[in-house]
Amino acid sequence: MAFNLDIRTLSFASAVIAAVLFGYLLHLQLTRKTYPGFGLWTLAALSAGVGLILVGLRGLTPDLITVVSANFFIILAMMLVYRGMAIFCGQRPKVWPDAGLMIAFLGLICWFTYGPASVNWRIIIFSLLNSYYALRAARLAAVEGAALLGSRNWQLISTLAGLGAFFLLRAALTFLWEHQLADLMAAGALHALTFLVSFVGHILTFTGLVFLNIQRLELDLTTAQHQVRQLSGLLPICAHCKRIRDDGGQWQQVEKYISARSDAGFTHGICPQCLAELYPEVTPAVRAGASGDQPPTPVA
Repeated sequence: MAFNLDIRTLSFASAVIAAVLFGYLLHLQLTRKTYPGFGLWTLAALSAGVGLILVGLRGLTPDLITVVSANFFIILAMMLVYRGMAIFCGQRPKVWPDAGLMIAFLGLICWFTYGPASVNWRIIIFSLLNSYYALRAARLAAVEGAALLGSRNWQLISTLAGLGAFFLLRAALTFLWEHQLADLMAAGALHALTFLVSFVGHILTFTGLVFLNIQRLELDLTTAQHQVRQLSGLLPICAHCKRIRDDGGQWQQVEKYISARSDAGFTHGICPQCLAELYPEVTPAVRAGASGDQPPTPVA
């Protein structure tokens, strides 16, 4: 019995994978420590799942839903991966450049859907923008991410770079070689390969993002352990002023040194011995107040 793995089947299968990944990321976000940007990755998995479901409905519902909206949600997913990566690395990406690209993308998709309809041009535009965001996210992971964590997440970097290169090649092949397509659901082996690559790419990208979050957790844990070791060893302290010498050779007050290496805070008072030594005139009154007695009245 032959099994026909068509575009619609691949689309729904990819949507199921994206939905599982969304549930996984959402669970981690609600139950574990995550860093800025992780929420956008969770939304990216949801957006990819919605877009792929809509692609699977192509020919069954209006083009506004299955062409325009589907392409928008899938591209939005890769854009959210990129923006989440930028925020994770401590950047503040501007909204308007990405918003402008998405508006231009929607305009072109609408034009090649309701104007001179062309599946090929929709594929080219979609592939180029997908490649753009994938390659930008790969660069962030390779440069800023590595600088932040002290190591590179090669799974994430290679997956994003591979997706960027594949979609760039996809756009070139569609423009130069592939014949004019009348229906996406009837597209040939190249389009089926695109879904398979996206299928694997989603799994590797989102698991790679989870590993990136884990790498940062491990870095924070290692830093905390180092600080604990600093406070548990022998501290070089001045015998007179009680300042502590740090790793850089600078002498710091005890309060500043400990506060910088732990969550401890300080509030200041004065002990009875120092009170008696520095303020002998108030010591009897303080002691009497503590015992509830009246201080002695001087005799004239």
